[in-house]
Amino acid sequence: MFTTTTLRLPRTVTSTLTRRLSTLPKTPRASLKTHPQPFQLSQKRSLSTFQKWSLGLKQAKRDIWRKNPILLPLALFSAATATAIFTYIAYVEYTRVGPQYHKFPPPVAEALRTAVYYTEVDLSPPKALQAYKEALRIGIEMGMHPFSDEVVGIKIQVAMMLERAGLAKAAVEVLERTKGEIMGFVEGKDHGEGVTGVKIEKEDGEEKRKELEEFEKQQRDRVLKKAVGIEMKLAELYSSDYIQDEKKAEAAQVAAVELCLKELHRRQSLGLPVGGGLEADNTEGWLNVTEIATALTDLAGRYTAQENYELSIPLQMRALDLLHTEEGNTPTCKQVVLLNSVAGCMAGQAQKPIRAEDPKKAREQLFDAAQQWAKKAIDVAAKIQPPVRDEECDTSCVAATFNLGWLAEFQGKAKEAKRLYEEAKSLSQGLGFEQGVSMADAALKRLAKE
Repeated sequence: MFTTTTLRLPRTVTSTLTRRLSTLPKTPRASLKTHPQPFQLSQKRSLSTFQKWSLGLKQAKRDIWRKNPILLPLALFSAATATAIFTYIAYVEYTRVGPQYHKFPPPVAEALRTAVYYTEVDLSPPKALQAYKEALRIGIEMGMHPFSDEVVGIKIQVAMMLERAGLAKAAVEVLERTKGEIMGFVEGKDHGEGVTGVKIEKEDGEEKRKELEEFEKQQRDRVLKKAVGIEMKLAELYSSDYIQDEKKAEAAQVAAVELCLKELHRRQSLGLPVGGGLEADNTEGWLNVTEIATALTDLAGRYTAQENYELSIPLQMRALDLLHTEEGNTPTCKQVVLLNSVAGCMAGQAQKPIRAEDPKKAREQLFDAAQQWAKKAIDVAAKIQPPVRDEECDTSCVAATFNLGWLAEFQGKAKEAKRLYEEAKSLSQGLGFEQGVSMADAALKRLAKE
């Protein structure tokens, strides 16, 4: 019978296999338990140009701060300061300097910039004068009207430059010559250089002629206004320490007032506005009322300083009348100042010898009138409120109150004078007006001695 036999491994093989399996670890290694990583070859990536530049910059930044801990902040501060300065210069050039030249042709503006540099920055009268002359020459050649605001303004600027350099006599010469040219143009005797050389075609000749006539009609008011200003500036220069000629100074102020009054009469006869230009809203034409009043009061102030009250009072009255007509029911502090000035002049006139049949009565009338004008000044000032009311109103009230006290003292009314002086002192203390306090104290001491 066929029988199966079992295949058996040799003992040595079985024991050997069992021993090898028993030596295996019961748990897998940690490296095998985690995600195995494929075998990779190590490789080096080259840096781009930008990365190299960035790394170099970072390294340089660290080095420069470490090597220059003081110098670098100073350099950065200097750079920031320079940037701010150049920005400011550009801003001033764009907002202030540039607009002054936009009315001039570019070649004229270029010459003027040179002239202004040698006037404002590096004062050099010869170089500045040469540049101003060049600007005038180019302007006339390019057809600018010789009595336009721009051309006349250049001539006035020349005088201002000479005055700044201490050359007062040369400045006076320029202003006198300019004034003479202006008056020749106003009176129709001089149309200026450059105008006669202008050629006009036949087809548009009539239109151009009318435009020129209209321009010169408007320009007449403008240059006449400048003539008044030149006369007042001449008075200032003649009175300066450089010249000290009071007679010529007074003559210049008289000429300014005569120009104002003559033009006022002409305008009134033609039905034109007393102040302003040909149109009521033309603020850049003829003098406004305040400017006319200023010319009158400047001359009145000179006469007051000379104790020539009979000439000062009419000028102040005329100026006051102009201001009252212009301001109506809304007075300004200018009226208060003038009212007090009239009171002071009348009080001064009362102390001088009076030629009259009854000098005593005439003096009393002057005192009474002075009191009324001083009280009027206080009453008008009381109607003026801020923001129109300013320091002039307050100091004029103090002066008017003090003048009333002085008038009472002069008339022998000691109690009334003391009350008014004390009131003037109190007002001065409230305003911080030291001159008023000292004058009131001196007056009170004088009364105490009497």
